[in-house]
Amino acid sequence: MKERLLFKFVLILMVSIQLWFLYVSTQYPVIGAGVKLNQAGSWYVSTINERNSAMKAGLQIGDVIVQVNGRDPIEYSSVFKWHSLDQADHVLASRNGSEFQVSFKGGRNFTDYDALAVTLAALSLIGSLLLLKKKRNSPSAWYLTLVLLDMSGAFMALGASIRGDGLGKIMMFLFIMLVPILFLHFFVVFLKEKQDYQLSIKLLKKMYTVVTAGIALISQITYFWPSPLTYNIYRFNSIFCIVYFLFGFLLALSILSKLYLKYRKEQSYISTMIKTVWASIFVSFTPIVCFSFIPNYLYGYGWMNSLYAGIFVFFFPITLAYLVVTTKLYDIDVVLRRVLLTALIATVPSGIFVVMIKVLFPAEAAFARLLMMFVLFVAILTLVLYSLENMFAKLEPILFPRKYYLQSALKKIAKNLGSITSFREFKDIILVDIVNTLQVFGGAIVFQYKDSLEIIKEGNINVSEIESYLNGEKALPPSLTIYKINHQEEYTSYFVLTGKRTTAFLGVEEKQWLQLIITYLAVSLENVHLIRKLTLKLEELASQIPNEQAGNDFIWFRKLMFELQEKERVRIATDLHDTTMQDLFFLKERLHLLLEKYALTKQDKTQMISIIDYIDVINSNLRQSCFELHPYLIKEIGLVRTIEQLIEMEAAIAPFELKFNASLTNVIEMRDLETKRHIFRMVQELINNAKKHSQADQVQIDLVDHKSLLQLTYLDDGVGFESSLALVREIGSSGTGIEQIKSRILSLNGEYELESSRGKGMRLFVSIPMKEGLSA
Repeated sequence: MKERLLFKFVLILMVSIQLWFLYVSTQYPVIGAGVKLNQAGSWYVSTINERNSAMKAGLQIGDVIVQVNGRDPIEYSSVFKWHSLDQADHVLASRNGSEFQVSFKGGRNFTDYDALAVTLAALSLIGSLLLLKKKRNSPSAWYLTLVLLDMSGAFMALGASIRGDGLGKIMMFLFIMLVPILFLHFFVVFLKEKQDYQLSIKLLKKMYTVVTAGIALISQITYFWPSPLTYNIYRFNSIFCIVYFLFGFLLALSILSKLYLKYRKEQSYISTMIKTVWASIFVSFTPIVCFSFIPNYLYGYGWMNSLYAGIFVFFFPITLAYLVVTTKLYDIDVVLRRVLLTALIATVPSGIFVVMIKVLFPAEAAFARLLMMFVLFVAILTLVLYSLENMFAKLEPILFPRKYYLQSALKKIAKNLGSITSFREFKDIILVDIVNTLQVFGGAIVFQYKDSLEIIKEGNINVSEIESYLNGEKALPPSLTIYKINHQEEYTSYFVLTGKRTTAFLGVEEKQWLQLIITYLAVSLENVHLIRKLTLKLEELASQIPNEQAGNDFIWFRKLMFELQEKERVRIATDLHDTTMQDLFFLKERLHLLLEKYALTKQDKTQMISIIDYIDVINSNLRQSCFELHPYLIKEIGLVRTIEQLIEMEAAIAPFELKFNASLTNVIEMRDLETKRHIFRMVQELINNAKKHSQADQVQIDLVDHKSLLQLTYLDDGVGFESSLALVREIGSSGTGIEQIKSRILSLNGEYELESSRGKGMRLFVSIPMKEGLSA
């Protein structure tokens, strides 16, 4: 309760003081004239600030002040306390023995200078409120809020201070002295909060003590009631405030430098954070220290207006707020290098501008003004140059549409390359985009094996010309451009491109883009090739597992291999269906059109019909191969009917009588898809094995459900073999054989009995435990 009351009291007090400062700023003009007492005991104008009321009213340096507001100058408080004419309405002055009246009324009291100060104060206040709203529970956020409130108070006090208000001068000194202390306190709390790193606060306590003593000195009664010591105390306090601020500024830099040296070799958050804070302090306070405080201390006037230099101070709290709110930081080294480089570049045109102003307007080109203009030019040009990259990135679709289009296509292709697992997928995923992006007639990826070529093409491209060139039969036609992608032991790959549809040459950007795409293709082709080799090696390894007991330990491995095999079979079947069978269909349609369009001789017509029939035979064989590779009917019509279709097709070409019986079909079809697929593959492999090795006259296959066990029985009257002898494994090559069947049985946690001997055929009994599932 007490803390809330104290907070409310402080808040009401600060608001009241700020309102007083605003009142003073609107009530009195900024006269900007300093006075001194000469040896004759007269007060004369010693300094006049540019563009203030004193200069506009006609006062000049050296004018003797006779009266201020109708009184003797020594009786006027501003003259006595600050040696200035602040808050005066009019003065009587003497120049070369002639007296004249000067009035400071009638002008605009609240200037653009004051509006800028109030704006900066409001921004600081709003920033503090937003920070508290965003990170209310963060201790470091509270201290940063104090920093922002302190800056807000300093900007508001500035207007009253330069108008001779005693409270304004006291608060101005206080706020400036508190800036480095509040920052250091914030930094101590921030390190503890973010990195659990504890800095000593003994020095902070001493600094707070100094400020308290300084405020006690500053706020003497002489600031409100004139005393012979008032001006001397005021001058001492001005120097003390500047020295104290410089001490705090250098102390902060030294602490940060010490921490930077400690962590400079670490690529850590604290290292980046220290460099970020160091850079923000340097950028924020260097202008006001070097161009305002130090010249004021040495020469009695600043080279740059304190308010304008104070604008740079805003970079400091913005950076600290960013550190408090975010958990990730930009690489400050990269940012600083870019800023320094752009600033160095900006100095050249800025220097040229300043020299031109000096030449064109010599009367108004004072050194302080030129210096301020040079700094502002450098800052503005640095900001513009630094922002050009982001600006061009936003405007790239408008300024460089072709480059933007190529980059977008590159991103899309690079993303799609990650999903490719087979060579055939390059057509739909990559080739189409390349052909459309470059606006060429066609493109192709060619795989040259030792004794054959495989060409994947898109668009209108002459395949025979490619084959003739790669086989060494003809030179490369001028309409084609060929790029070597990579070279493997088994094959060499090429990328072939036709000319553009507009008959124009490829531009420099397009050639660079294409070279980058070919680099991506080389990496992707290498990955696909390695995946294929790895799959074959794994299959070979699976076939060489020595016995069933060892096999039980590798059930997971067997399942993985069967999944890989199934995916590869589906891929091959899909490729056959979508490419070869479709090409045959279109070839057949074109031949029919030729038959209808042209009057052929009877012999040519008969030959053409025989070709069409032969195409039907090829298509039928391919359809059967697709079915064997990918028995999609298991999902549609069930396992039993799919096996019956397989038996029907095989019976027509098998050298033996093939029979199949199944019972309790509805129970079998209730089992999971994985089991049914394995059963189909077992039947398929048993038939293939019988055709290769059995020399049987009759083959019988039975599939039954018995006591929750799925039982598959195979029986033939062929030549048989000695079951105790090791069989020749064919899994590494064709993927068929008894060993493949054994692997499938073990992967389903099943059991088998194999009976065979020379001349007595073979019997295989398989028993697989049933698990409930949905037949998808």
